[in-house]
Amino acid sequence: MKQGYSMLLFSGSFALYVDVNYYYYYYYHSFLLYARLIVYYTRAWKMIALYKTNSTNPTTTISVIIPARNEEANIGALLQSLQQQNYPQHLFEVIVVNDHSTDNTAEIVRQFSPVKLLQLKEEDINSYKKKAVETGIAAATGTLIVCTDADCVVPPGWLSAIASFKEENGSVFIAAPVVINNNSSVVQVFQAMDFMVLQGITGAAVSNNQLSMCNGANLAYEREAFYKVKGFEGIDAIASGDDMLLMHKMAKQYPGKVHYLKSTEAIVSTAAVPTWKAFFNQRIRWASKAGKYNDKRIFLGVATGVPV
Repeated sequence: MKQGYSMLLFSGSFALYVDVNYYYYYYYHSFLLYARLIVYYTRAWKMIALYKTNSTNPTTTISVIIPARNEEANIGALLQSLQQQNYPQHLFEVIVVNDHSTDNTAEIVRQFSPVKLLQLKEEDINSYKKKAVETGIAAATGTLIVCTDADCVVPPGWLSAIASFKEENGSVFIAAPVVINNNSSVVQVFQAMDFMVLQGITGAAVSNNQLSMCNGANLAYEREAFYKVKGFEGIDAIASGDDMLLMHKMAKQYPGKVHYLKSTEAIVSTAAVPTWKAFFNQRIRWASKAGKYNDKRIFLGVATGVPV
């Protein structure tokens, strides 16, 4: 009886020992992996030169595309900031695509002349935002498409910085920085800090041709290139992905022509989501794109801790 009890006690202790050591190994190596990635991306971010707008005689024609659904609280501030651009007015246009809004979004847009207002008519589609962007591009006259979201605000030198950078570097696709406006609430402060890290990783990754992420609130690409890669064809079955998945298509067609614009003149600010639930839903939506990545180097870098 005593022998049996001792055997049971020994077996239980051994199981506990193995369990503790497994979790120690797992968390220890996960921490090391995370630390290596952060060190790598920090160094890569610091190596990106801060860009200053140089062009005094720009020639690039720009079409700013803004999909909008029920954005009456935000769209006015964005359009006001676009009216304050220091880029020559004859070189850019603003196109708002109203995505089935049920509020006063369209009425507010009509107050801003000469902003073009288009109505999205399609129903029962997988991605309303992609269709809105496509609709805007179809009506665009500019050679460079610049995209932002209706809840954003852009600085006065935004378009000048993008056009100057494109003309100097021959960029076909440009990812640019986004920051989150926040109040003093924990959820919004957390978002601002978290987003800051993501932007650093974005810049470091794109500059090193890893193309792991970008943000649709601040993107630019050649209209001709959009049609050359057949737009969102092949990625339109997923609701999101108008940014990262399109970037991957562009990079495959135009290697070495996807760039990151690190410039204080080009930082777009956007609103934070108000609740933790909205925050997690947003991240779930972003994560849903992962299975559509064609560039498997992203996963290899995460798995090994050595970005490739």
